[in-house]
Amino acid sequence: MTDRTRAPDASLAAAFRLEGRLAGCEALKRGHIHDTFVASCESPGRVRRYVLQCLNTHVFRDAEAVMENLLRVTEHQRRGLLRAGVADPERRVLRVLRARDGRPWHVDEEGRFWRGFPFLERTVSHERPAHAGQALEAARAFGRFAASLADLPPPRLRTTIAGFHDLAARSAAFEAAAAQDPRGRARGLGREIEAARKVGERIAELADDAALPRRVVHNDCKLNNLLFDADRDEALCVVDLDTVMEGALSHDFGELVRTATNPRPEDEPDPETVRVDLALHEALARGYLEGAADLLTAAELAALPLAGARMAFENAVRFLTDYLQGDVYFRIVRPSHNLDRHRSQLRLAERLLAARDASRRHVEQAARELGLPR
Repeated sequence: MTDRTRAPDASLAAAFRLEGRLAGCEALKRGHIHDTFVASCESPGRVRRYVLQCLNTHVFRDAEAVMENLLRVTEHQRRGLLRAGVADPERRVLRVLRARDGRPWHVDEEGRFWRGFPFLERTVSHERPAHAGQALEAARAFGRFAASLADLPPPRLRTTIAGFHDLAARSAAFEAAAAQDPRGRARGLGREIEAARKVGERIAELADDAALPRRVVHNDCKLNNLLFDADRDEALCVVDLDTVMEGALSHDFGELVRTATNPRPEDEPDPETVRVDLALHEALARGYLEGAADLLTAAELAALPLAGARMAFENAVRFLTDYLQGDVYFRIVRPSHNLDRHRSQLRLAERLLAARDASRRHVEQAARELGLPR
């Protein structure tokens, strides 16, 4: 995908009853899926900022289900923070804006689906951790996020993307794209396709997702989906909650490992520069186990050492599939963007597989020190 949504205007500000006069709106250039803007509204003596986001309804076809889940999750989080007496809960959980008609979204005249949140001031996000302490803090926050939703009452959250981390289905989609070759791209990618198949066979031999409990998890635990206090390395608020639904804790931990331990960008054009920072992995293991604590079973702990490699491979396959299909899912900025992403993530999966023994030691040591089942 290469198109972008134009910036919100005064009519959208009015639809969400934003306080003050819309003075400006800037694109927040992050994420592959939605178009996000920060709106500044002026009133006498103050300026308030809001996040306005246009949902990608090609990816999230049931946007109302996304918002139903989002409201349930954030309201449950807020109640838990208030019960625990946590200071400044408004900086630690998203608050969904209501439109004039009372709904937590607005559909504009062109049929685009919008939602909004108050902007959380004095916060920052990071693409990768600057040091091990920051990695530990991030992992602890994501572990606590999962623990905070362990007692979410029925009914089950709605499925916003079916089979999101179904590795067999992702691999089947990849094989179908390679066989059908709708854009004529597979013919020159024999080496990449065969390499992906070999790594996939290795992952399939080692992974046993069916043995893992199904829990309410984030499903997209990138470091940049966490807001930190701008003045200190304190993790405040987990964001981008569109894929919060049933899943496995190891997928959350694995996505954090995938995005935090490699110092190179996800779309690094030279895959030979990709590597794994084992000191950061050790910090992630310790932090996640501290945050999730008693939630983790022995089977879940046993799945964590492979989790990073599994998620790197899953994303590699998704990027290659999208490239073969003509770049219809992930937003791109250059013709080879998804192919670069694929090559980088496949090499990361190989590196993480090679580091699996060290990963196991990190998890086992943290579990032993915290008295968790092994």
